[in-house]
Amino acid sequence: MIHSCPSCSLGEVWFEEDGPDVYLNLNRVATDEDLERDHYLEYEGQIIEIVKIQVAFYPYCGEKLTSGKEVVVPQFQHHNFGGRK
Repeated sequence: MIHSCPSCSLGEVWFEEDGPDVYLNLNRVATDEDLERDHYLEYEGQIIEIVKIQVAFYPYCGEKLTSGKEVVVPQFQHHNFGGRK
């Protein structure tokens, strides 16, 4: 594990290393209310959205996650799997 913080304990949040780069991954999962609003969703806990953001520091406590003095070029990926876009 790259970093463990109480701020992430209640969500599907994790860090991933890809060479010198570190990415913050966030999953949004379906709740019962989401199932009622979106007929494309099949079950509670189903992943609705995934966001992957390149980071140098942990955004909640400020701990540095990358080594060295590399410049982080902001980049992200967003995937929406629900019917509501």
